[in-house]
Amino acid sequence: MTRGVRQRFGKKAPQALVALIVVTVGVSLASAEQADIGVFNGTVVDGLGGVLPGVTVTARDSSSGLTRSAVTGPGGDYTMRLPTGSYDVEASLLGFAAASAAVTIGASPTERDFTLEIAPLAETVTVTRTDQTLSAIPNAVVVVQADRIDFAQRKSSLDEALRGIPGVLVQNRRNYGLSGGIGLSIRAPQPRFGLRGLALIQDGIPITTADGTTEPGNIDLGSAGQIEVVRGPSSVLYGNSAGGVINVFTGIDESRRLTVRPDIQFGSNGYQRQQIRLDGHNNSGTEFMGSFSHFQTDGWREQSAAKINQGNLLVRQALSANTDLSGVFNYYDSPFAESPSFLNFDDAMNNPRSARGISIRQNWGEAASQGQGGVTLEHRFARSQAIRVTGWAVTRDLFASGPGQVINLGRKGGGFRSQYVGSAGAIEWIAGVDVSSQNDSRIEYARPSFGSPLPADEVVKNGDINIDQGEDVLSVGPFAQVSVRPHDRVTITGGVRYDYYKFEAKDRKLDDGDQTGDRTMNQASPMVGLTFAATPTLNLYTNFATAYETPTTVELSNTPTGEGGFNQLLDPERLRSFEVGFRGLLQPARLQYDIAVYNSRLLDAFVPFQRPDEQVFILNAGESSRNGVELALNWRPVTQLATRFAYTYQDFIFQDFVLDGDDFNGNVEPGTVPNRVFFGIDHAAPFGLRSSFNVRWVDEIFVNNANDEANWAYTVVDLRFGWEQMWGDVGVRPFLGIDNLFNERYNSSIISNGFGRRYYESSPDREFYGGITFDFGVR
Repeated sequence: MTRGVRQRFGKKAPQALVALIVVTVGVSLASAEQADIGVFNGTVVDGLGGVLPGVTVTARDSSSGLTRSAVTGPGGDYTMRLPTGSYDVEASLLGFAAASAAVTIGASPTERDFTLEIAPLAETVTVTRTDQTLSAIPNAVVVVQADRIDFAQRKSSLDEALRGIPGVLVQNRRNYGLSGGIGLSIRAPQPRFGLRGLALIQDGIPITTADGTTEPGNIDLGSAGQIEVVRGPSSVLYGNSAGGVINVFTGIDESRRLTVRPDIQFGSNGYQRQQIRLDGHNNSGTEFMGSFSHFQTDGWREQSAAKINQGNLLVRQALSANTDLSGVFNYYDSPFAESPSFLNFDDAMNNPRSARGISIRQNWGEAASQGQGGVTLEHRFARSQAIRVTGWAVTRDLFASGPGQVINLGRKGGGFRSQYVGSAGAIEWIAGVDVSSQNDSRIEYARPSFGSPLPADEVVKNGDINIDQGEDVLSVGPFAQVSVRPHDRVTITGGVRYDYYKFEAKDRKLDDGDQTGDRTMNQASPMVGLTFAATPTLNLYTNFATAYETPTTVELSNTPTGEGGFNQLLDPERLRSFEVGFRGLLQPARLQYDIAVYNSRLLDAFVPFQRPDEQVFILNAGESSRNGVELALNWRPVTQLATRFAYTYQDFIFQDFVLDGDDFNGNVEPGTVPNRVFFGIDHAAPFGLRSSFNVRWVDEIFVNNANDEANWAYTVVDLRFGWEQMWGDVGVRPFLGIDNLFNERYNSSIISNGFGRRYYESSPDREFYGGITFDFGVR
């Protein structure tokens, strides 16, 4: 059964992706215009005169729309080849004010140097579905650039890229047999599995499906150029996102006509990762990025081996100076990732590498393959108005072998996103509609008797069918948001979204009765916000926002009794949040700061429980209060040295929750981390050697509603080293990473209210990994 399900899609996609990349490269190079080409280069420094690596220098021909970019190397220098003509050039780096110039490129080399001054409010972000400067956004926003995603990292988990962001809790669970091995939440307790209450977008295509399900492991970090994170309710623009939004953008290296970048890594516990990436462009407005990677590990724990193949392809074409067309396709395949399950306290402390014996005997884990693609057309009617339309589709096959049952799930979905943005004087607006559909076919088999361990060549055994049903979801969400500037320093923003969801379960197994049913959920989500630019280096903001979060089809299907159909007693969560924040720069000290304080009320909060067969089902708590403080500091005393500090405080309390006679009022929501601290130091030596030192401290976490058991606090130290050099036109970057330097015994992940008091997923002892990245190609 497993092999049959996967063969429908999984085996053909890698070959198709590679073929598509090869064709794209060939077309791009073949169609390059034989125009006169000039060399454009220079150096970028900061206000202290120190060179700045990682600066993006972008040149745009306003008449043709042709855009090219390059990134400064360790010495702060950049080089690009451009068709002769006139260009508007901009040098930009996160945390600095952009510098611009008009440049004419001729046959002789053209040199232009830039100086960037620290200015943390000047960044332009698109998490509000339109380009806005950070100083006009009444939300807590963080931008993670390519260097932090890429430098000496495995690039196999979002936790590497998002560490050090206050309010964001991301866990590399190292259990790739459950939701891709990642747990991720924003301003919420640790998620049960995967990602909860967030909208995850990649290159304009929603990774989050119609019912709110997100598989964060599908993101290819090896091709990510920038990540933008909004903390706090964002339903007005994205729907079904009470926690926030994560927007991932694929980067394209335009420094060469064709760049080839192989990346090879090896490490502890059988870890290895290989990636080949191609970036290129021509002079006809075509640019592309193609990436294919293979990851595998033997696992630190027993029953935790995994192999994952990923691919990502992005192609952009400028149809005219005002019209762009882009297409994206990503692919994910995990042939079979083992799951060691959860441990009790004694095993987590004294035997952390063990797996539950039954998970080994029955070979728990999951196999998944997914392909997703979309096309976006953007047209700018004038400098102040534009329309963007996206169509997308996804197909997914999942096989999950777990306690008490085996699941086969086939999913097909698609959707349409549109938005119209514009401005007139002091008014800016955005309006649009999102439509998304999802069609699942679910079959759940009973588990046969435990017996002896399965033969090595046999994946799993199925018992009788318990559930056989189709599950359909339709969501429609029109939205509008308007920003008004009554004064140069004041921006008032207001918006509303109306979400309609229709869930249907069609029972195909009728020998135990017909559990066919449906659920309809709908909600209007208004918000209002205000920003005040008190000084050029101080920005204050406040907002009142509402959010609406539906259960996923899995949560609706996992009933307390294990019967088919949908749980008719499970209702959506509803959030009301008030937030105040300020961000800015202490200029003489070169210290950037960002502080947010929020007070929120959550009605019908989702609370997870496990049945005896370990399947998680959800109940609603009456009301919870979720209050918090988030602080981020970035200090750059000299050019070569940068430090980061982040602190998160969360006070998440049940206000109204009584279950089976047990009164949990006043208790902490399980999975809540009361206090978290991150501290990091990054140093870049003049000869190309870079190093990074990070410390993470996580407070004690209650693991059940009664608050009588907890995951202990822990401190983890990680080191990164990398060396960057150019040998002729070949870039060479060897690197080394050490995780958990002092061999701390800890659990980065827990499952709230785990059956049998098995709450813990233990994390590895000290680990080493290293590798080397090359880049070369055709200028």
